[in-house]
Amino acid sequence: MSTQSPTSTNNISNIANQCNKRIAMVCASNQNRSLEAHHLFVKNGFKNIRSFGTSAHCKLPGPSIHQPNIFSFGTPYQEIYTSLKNQDQELYIRNGLLNMLERNISVKQAPEKWQEEQQSKFEIVYTFDQRVYDAVIEDLLQRDVSSSLLQPVHIINLQVKDTHEEAVGGAQHALEITSIIEKTLNWEEKLDQILEDFYKQTSRQLLHTLMFY
Repeated sequence: MSTQSPTSTNNISNIANQCNKRIAMVCASNQNRSLEAHHLFVKNGFKNIRSFGTSAHCKLPGPSIHQPNIFSFGTPYQEIYTSLKNQDQELYIRNGLLNMLERNISVKQAPEKWQEEQQSKFEIVYTFDQRVYDAVIEDLLQRDVSSSLLQPVHIINLQVKDTHEEAVGGAQHALEITSIIEKTLNWEEKLDQILEDFYKQTSRQLLHTLMFY
């Protein structure tokens, strides 16, 4: 059973306008799941949204399972788009990669690596795979926490298959959770209950960790 979309029961634009939280979306390659969420939040008026990947490289499907396309983080989405289009336009139209990259181009310039962002602080980090969730936690554990200005960050994992269709559902669920958080007084104290209730309503597998950095 799915929860009702907040866009049908609340004015999502008002929620977005009132939201001052810094939120990060993280997946493996900063191509599909994190960008779908980034795009959805920005489209609905949220500010202070960033997205990242945690893998060593950006990996996209290629001509066969044994021939993936590998790009470095920082390679502009437009450059990736042109490369794939020149390689086999028909294939990458058919499997949705060119359409995905057109969306990415509309959101930001290039994929960013989570481990290389050392300056920005986030209050909520959504990850979309347990391996990514673990990588974010491992990275934060390795950072210098000697500062007296440590800030809390809630890392929430939504388990989402790396397909275009599943990415849409995962992004919508992240939006719904954020909308609930924005309507909840003392949300940090109630976050575990919020996530437990959300799981019961949607069956979306969730993980949550509070860290300081």
